[in-house]
Amino acid sequence: MKGRIYIDDSEIGNVDFKIIDESMGAIGGDFVEAEDYGKFKHEIQNLTEKNGNANSQNFNFRIVVKNVEFNPVGGICLIDSKEFAEMYLDAAGINQSELEKIKV
Repeated sequence: MKGRIYIDDSEIGNVDFKIIDESMGAIGGDFVEAEDYGKFKHEIQNLTEKNGNANSQNFNFRIVVKNVEFNPVGGICLIDSKEFAEMYLDAAGINQSELEKIKV
């Protein structure tokens, strides 16, 4: 299921989510950047280099799937390493009713 990713009100990209651990309410997928991602890219890459990822403690990440905003209580993490051409986003602590939207 495709979801749009935001930092505050800036749409920074999208992810075709898959459930990666249903018992943990965890979803993830390859992150595809949008134009507004450029505003945050440098800082996210620096956080990835320093901490392994940029997460919900660093930015107000938001996930919207089918016009419904998810509330992952475990947080959202985005990995964007300068060394690799791949970016990955995951989230944990998503409730069962929200996970059902991913399964469809």
